[in-house]
Amino acid sequence: MEKLNELRGLIDEIDKKILNLLNERAKIVLEIKNWKKEKDYPVFDPKREKEILERLIKENEGPLPPEAVYGIFKSIMSYLRSLEKDLTVVYLGPEGSFTHQAAVKFFGEGVRFVPLPSVEDIFKVLEEGSDFGVVPIENSLEGTVGVTMDFLAITTNKVIGEVYLDIRHSLLSTEKDIKKIKRVYSHPQALAQCRRWMRQNLPDVEEIPTSSTSYAAMLVLKEKNSAAIASNFAAEIFGLNIMAENIQDAWNNKTRFLVLGKNIPKPTGKDKTSIIFSVKHQAGALYRALRPLHDFGLNMTLIQSRPVPSKPFEYRFFVDFQGHVEDDKVKGALDKIKEECLDFKILGSYPEANDF
Repeated sequence: MEKLNELRGLIDEIDKKILNLLNERAKIVLEIKNWKKEKDYPVFDPKREKEILERLIKENEGPLPPEAVYGIFKSIMSYLRSLEKDLTVVYLGPEGSFTHQAAVKFFGEGVRFVPLPSVEDIFKVLEEGSDFGVVPIENSLEGTVGVTMDFLAITTNKVIGEVYLDIRHSLLSTEKDIKKIKRVYSHPQALAQCRRWMRQNLPDVEEIPTSSTSYAAMLVLKEKNSAAIASNFAAEIFGLNIMAENIQDAWNNKTRFLVLGKNIPKPTGKDKTSIIFSVKHQAGALYRALRPLHDFGLNMTLIQSRPVPSKPFEYRFFVDFQGHVEDDKVKGALDKIKEECLDFKILGSYPEANDF
């Protein structure tokens, strides 16, 4: 015990130093707040935060793993950023959803998160002046989210960031013994994605579809002998027991989310640009519109067509490629692309998502 108490004493001293340093950092943040106010500079700067996190991960000598460094300093920056302004982030709810988890991953916990029932509501609230929004755009198993693309075509907001999230399902309940489970709630996709595990472990339970995995987690709070298939994040939000983890059949299930805001961030050197456009009904029109990406050496990472609502059987094309609108190569390519388009819109340029 003497050795343990000695080590704990050292931790207490280090914690005090950390606290003092955090308050020193907070004082500098308040000075920056005044400068930004005078210059009308955005409170949230994705480029700056990405640079800080990448530098700290590079400088880290362990034993903390890179993802721990990322998480700790993302939280620090998030809470200290709130000294400058209480930012509001709207997301596709309810609370505890995968979109909520993606929003926390991008912004940290020091902002005001507001769940909304639909993608349309998110775009509407953003147009009315909310600071930021987070929406799903594509899933590695299910494909792209059409409704998000449709509203991106008409919004005045810009894509300012992206988040990749591993979709991991767990069995959550207020119960502690899996033998007591008689009903399992979840979104139909989640139920389908966990079919093999369910057959092997709960073959006789009733499966009840819900509007979302997080709503399923909310339901089991009030119902005995029930469980939900949802994320560990939802378990933390609602205080549920995790009865089994990683019960999904596929291990390559990822969802990509877009972060929406008012201003395109400055280039970081590792960025992505999203555009949307339509072309004439002529042979080779799409080829000619996309060729400048090849000619200027730009790597396309996504192409998806979407029907134009007001023009039956006409289509827009949603394209992502690596590079930033301020890069010379990107400027040259976009000028050439525009020449081949009936309509054209830059949706945003933003730092590529990190690996954590």
